[in-house]
Amino acid sequence: MTTWKEQYDEAVRKQEAAQAAYQAATDERAQALIAGVRELGSQAAVARELGVKTPSVNQAIRAYEKKTEKQSE
Repeated sequence: MTTWKEQYDEAVRKQEAAQAAYQAATDERAQALIAGVRELGSQAAVARELGVKTPSVNQAIRAYEKKTEKQSE
């Protein structure tokens, strides 16, 4: 039988793992978008190819670049 504290600690561990997985997937998505820009020549071309609006591509790339800049400081 587990205590409420053990249940809580396990739930927190799972939540932290899920957040880490989400962040990793977000980074991979941004890296793929950057690769798409290199291949297709522009964020607008990537957006067209994906069927999304250009600002969503731009926002994802900017957030990733901002994050990686902070990590390199």
